[in-house]
Amino acid sequence: MKNETNYSPKRNSDRHAYLDIILRKGMGYGWRYQENWHEEMQFYYVVSGQGRIRCESDVFDLHTGETLLINCNELHVIESLCEQLTFYSIRIDLAAMFQDMPDLRQAAYVEPLMQQRIVFNRCINENEPITPLLRRLIHEHRARLSGFELSMKSDMLQILLILIRSHIQQVYTKKRLGLKLNNLNQLKSAFSYLNDHYEEAITVHHLAARAHMSEAHFCRTFKRLYGRSAIAHMNELRVNKAEELLRTTPLTITEIAFSVGFNDANYFSRVFKKLRGRSPQQTRSLKESNVKR
Repeated sequence: MKNETNYSPKRNSDRHAYLDIILRKGMGYGWRYQENWHEEMQFYYVVSGQGRIRCESDVFDLHTGETLLINCNELHVIESLCEQLTFYSIRIDLAAMFQDMPDLRQAAYVEPLMQQRIVFNRCINENEPITPLLRRLIHEHRARLSGFELSMKSDMLQILLILIRSHIQQVYTKKRLGLKLNNLNQLKSAFSYLNDHYEEAITVHHLAARAHMSEAHFCRTFKRLYGRSAIAHMNELRVNKAEELLRTTPLTITEIAFSVGFNDANYFSRVFKKLRGRSPQQTRSLKESNVKR
């Protein structure tokens, strides 16, 4: 769940403050980057291999050459589904990008972009020019030939033009965005508690009380904002920790189930397989086979 512990600040890795490009190479099967969120729009571009991205309530499997967009303030996580996943993460701070472009800032579509009020469809069609533009952006960033700054900004503007013309899913009004942020603030205490105490016996009643809401209102608000129930999120946290323990400790599956908050090993195995597509035993076997290589 979105809170201070999984907030991922922009690195500002070079003087192009609006752009952050990271290459991750050779991520092994089961590798997972922590669940995180941030104010910047983000693209994942898979150079080789296969990865899975969970964003809010949706799951996307990406293969070599495919691209996915993550909107501002969306909770997401990426994991490797192969032995050698290589991908680029490209984060764009739209407010910083348009800060030195006062002429464009007057356009009707730029203010909602800077205020993070536009939600785009995440799926990028392979026939669209967005992925080739991202590849050129990456090339310019790495090669740094004369005038590369102009080329990169030109590519970014073309990408935004395509998104604005064909990918807008929703535009929040200022009032509706304010309401969403107010709901997030109300739920902050419950989110933090759930993330810090997921291995304990937690009830919806307890979480709702922390948010100063009725149970019904809490459940509706939680699911509306994050696309899944509080219990589903708690199970995701528990399975994340269980997967780590399966790969790094000799604990039995039953011991792991109880240590992460489940009181029934069979139920734990069913939940684990539903979320990961493989059983706890299969996950441990994969780890053991990788060690033997």
